Parts: sequence; structure tokens; C-alpha cells
Amino acid sequence: MTIDPFTLAVLQNALIGVAHEMKLMTMRAAYTQLWKEQGDLSCCVMDWDGEIVAQDPTGFPIHVTTMPFQLQGLIDGIGRDNIRPGDVLITNDPFLGGTHLPDVLLVRPLYWAGELYGFLCNRGHWADIGGMGPGSYSPATKELIQEGLVIPPLKLFIGDKLQKPIVDLVIRNVRDSSVALGDMRAQYASCFTGERRLKEVIGRYGIGTIKAAMKEILARSEQLTRARIAEFKDGEYHARDCLDGDGVRDDPQWIDARVSISGSDIRVDLSGSSLQSRGGINCSRASAISGVQYAIKSITDPENPPNAGSYRAIQVITKPGTLCDAQPPGSMVGYGEVVYRVLDATMRALSDAAPSAVLASGSGSTGTTVVGGGDTRPNAKKPFFLTLELSSGAYGARATKDGMNAIRYGAGNAGHVPIEADEMENPIQFERYEVMPDTGGAGRFRGGNGFCRVFRVLADQASICICADRHRSHPQGLFGGKPGATALYVLNPGAPNERRLTSKTPYVPLEPGTLVWLQSAGGGGYGDPRSRDPQLIEGDLRNGYITEDFAMREYGYRKAGR
Repeated sequence: MTIDPFTLAVLQNALIGVAHEMKLMTMRAAYTQLWKEQGDLSCCVMDWDGEIVAQDPTGFPIHVTTMPFQLQGLIDGIGRDNIRPGDVLITNDPFLGGTHLPDVLLVRPLYWAGELYGFLCNRGHWADIGGMGPGSYSPATKELIQEGLVIPPLKLFIGDKLQKPIVDLVIRNVRDSSVALGDMRAQYASCFTGERRLKEVIGRYGIGTIKAAMKEILARSEQLTRARIAEFKDGEYHARDCLDGDGVRDDPQWIDARVSISGSDIRVDLSGSSLQSRGGINCSRASAISGVQYAIKSITDPENPPNAGSYRAIQVITKPGTLCDAQPPGSMVGYGEVVYRVLDATMRALSDAAPSAVLASGSGSTGTTVVGGGDTRPNAKKPFFLTLELSSGAYGARATKDGMNAIRYGAGNAGHVPIEADEMENPIQFERYEVMPDTGGAGRFRGGNGFCRVFRVLADQASICICADRHRSHPQGLFGGKPGATALYVLNPGAPNERRLTSKTPYVPLEPGTLVWLQSAGGGGYGDPRSRDPQLIEGDLRNGYITEDFAMREYGYRKAGR
């Protein structure tokens, strides 16, 4: 069937709209700040083969591009012949192609006239999934089972009937059952909404047209991506970058990316990366692939809506038992840190093949910091609280522009919780939330500045856990650009009891009134700093992005009259 371009454009945007409405509904019905404020969830529409056709425009690349792998794990676990109309499937097992245990995937198989034509997927980061401490995070976890509850492939709905024993089992194993139950309901309700919207579209255009459009959308995306890759310089390229320990050891853990470009094909070999860690800083093969796919998508065809066709030209090789392809029973709670380093190494390896397209390294971490616990004070808002503070926020510079300041970047692009919303819900009080000058690497174009998020913890039984990176290794610049500043995590800064924390700190008790300073790393610069336009330097000084000392030291620039 041939579809005219106008109809194809309408249907592609309709499918994207379905995924977007699913996410918006989940956010508006959610209980956790992670969803209603940060938007830490993703939705997509897949075809009958489990290939992504459309995704929510604000979804996480790290969430969405791993969904086909975990969907296949679900299908294999349940059996394709056992999947029927009225089912909703659920799992969070990273070894089935997922990410980490807090990311729970719900899937609604789609049928028309008894024939399977697609899947609706909703993956959300639950605020808690059990495990060693509040928020289910600890870089010190050594086995997956320590992270929390592992949900194998199950049917949450059978014949449109909720399976209450499964709900009870899951909810009983998390710390705040009301939040978990409310969020689960928001997830599966969004799947039902998405299905209704798709039925409306099919009723108007017909199932044959919809299926033909799905095929054509993927084919055209592949063509567009291959056309851009063909502009890159053929050859073999190599880059390495490191993580600051693995949660147990402090020695660097390396990601090794060997990139081969031939015509419109790219192969990325990650098999030379360090062996699987003993701590919680590992990732699945699916997650490593998502980091590569994000890097290449962002510099080839970022304007075209992403889907499975965008990634057909990309081959990723991993080696089982390494950081990029962890094997059971290893822990993957800090998978995001590995994915960020895969992104950085892949982008750096591509710099000689496409110098005008690549970015210098950004802040390079999820920056995940969990603060939670009990609050027994007489004026406590609630007996248990939990907040995830994401101290990640700077883009690296590129060939034509400075990096963006104080914004989450990369494959896990969650937002930051507004401090007003954070204070309303949790026993914390903010003292600073601002862009930090001089943290972006100098260059012809400057790396983005990081930011600090500083708050006082008022609860009397709270603890803090950090599962992040870049407190020791610097985000690297490109073509002479300087590296960005490292991240900084401090309790009670400037006080006699000041304590610096590493980016991989297991749960530490906090005294009431403890001041917590979280500061993200900055982005790397691009090009020789001495070639920077003086007007840009003056603008940076005027906006407070750099200090006069930094301008003199890095650019040799002195303000007139000084």
C-alpha cells in the first residue's frame, strides 16, 4: 500500500501524540515527584514486531531505546502464544533487556479484529522498589537482589481484569505503598487511554493504512539517518573514558569505544571496557546500546522524530561480563553512570570523523542523590519522606555554540524538581540553587556551567546516599578545549564538621539541620581558548558565567581599565 506524504505526516504525528498523551496522563495522575515534577518516565508505540514507531517527545532515550529488548524478554518469558487481548504485562528485570529495578515496564498488547498490531509501553522510575535503603539506591550493592524486588515477566491484567495478588505482592515490598499503588494505576491507565486513542485513529483511516504507515515511518527514518552517516569520514576511531570507581573500589573503571564507519554503517565495539564491577555500577547490554544510539542520533538526524529506523544503521558489540554487558547476579542500580560514559566515549571517538557535529563531554552523570527516612518531629508533614535530587547539569560545547548551563543532558534527560515543590512535600529547606561560575571548560566555545543545589535537612531520622560520578575525573574538552570542573558533594560546608562525600556514597545518617551541598560537574570546552571572541568573554563576565580571574587565566583577557 502506498501512502501519500500528507497522510503519512498526519499519522506519524498522531502516533507521537498518543505516546505524548500517555506520558502527560501518567504525570498528572502520579503520586511521586519523580513523575509529576521531573517526568522520569517514558512512553512509546511499537509495531507488531516490537519495534518503536513513535515515542513521547519528552521521553528518555535511555528508557525508550531499551524497551524493545525488555519487551522481547517479556514475550519470551510469558510466551507469545499466551499473550491475548485484555492483557497488561509487567517486569523490571534488567537482565531481560531493562535498565535497573526502579524502572518498571508496563506493556499493553494491541489487537484489531483479533490480530496483534502493536504494543503500548510505559516505563517509569518508581520512587522505591524495596532494597537496602530509601529510594532503592546504593552504589555498594553487589547483587541485583540487594537493589529491591525483582518482578519477573507477569500478567498484571488478564482479560482486562486486574490481578490483585500480584499488585499486593509488589506493593507490600516497597516503603510507601500508597505512592507505589497510585503510580502503578497511573501507568496502566495511560495504556488504556493510549489504546482508545489508537482505536479512534484506526476507525478513521483503517488498520491496513496504519500498518503500512508504521512500516514507511521506519523506512524513511533509516534513509534519513544513513544519509547523514554517509557524510562522515570513513575509518577506524578509538576513545576511552573512565568512571570514578564502581561503588566498592575507587580505581578508575574504563569504557573503551572503537568505532568503525563504512559508508552509511557504523559499528561501535565496547568489548574492551573494564570487567563487570563488584559494586552497583554496571549496565545491561541493552542500556549500553542505548548510550551509543543516543550519541549517534544526536549528531546525525536529531530533528527527525526518533524510532527504530533511526538505529538500523548502528551495530553495537559488547562482551558479556564487562561493565557494558553485566551478567547475573551483578547489580545495575548505577547503570546510568555507565551509559553516560558510553555516550562520552562514543562521541569522543567520532570527533575526528565528524568534527563539526560532535559535542565535548557534558557533566557526565545522573547525579542521583537520595535523601529520605523517618521524621518523628511533632510538626512533621509525614512520618516517611523521600526525595531524589539530580545534581547533573551541563552540556559540553560544540563547533558553533557554548554548552548549555545548569540543565540535565544526555540519555537520561530528567528535569529538576522545583525547589518550591520540594519544600512543600519534604522536610528540607533550600538555601541556594544557582549556576556556578568558572565550572565550564574554557574554549573557543565554552562548556556549560554546572549548578549547585544546597538545602538543609530538617528531619530527625534522615540519611543520604549518592550514586553518581565525575567527582574525580573531569569532563573532557575537544580540539584544545579545556575540561569542565568536577562534581562536588559536601555536608555542612565551611563548618567545623564539614565532610566531603564521594560520588558513590552508601547511606549515611544525617543529623537534623545538616546542610547538603550538591554541585554538578561542568561541560568541556571546544577549540583553543585563546581564539574565543572577546565579545563572548565580555558577555560571560556580564552574565556572571565566569570571573575576571578565570578570564585572565584561561583566555588572557583583562577588562579595560584593569
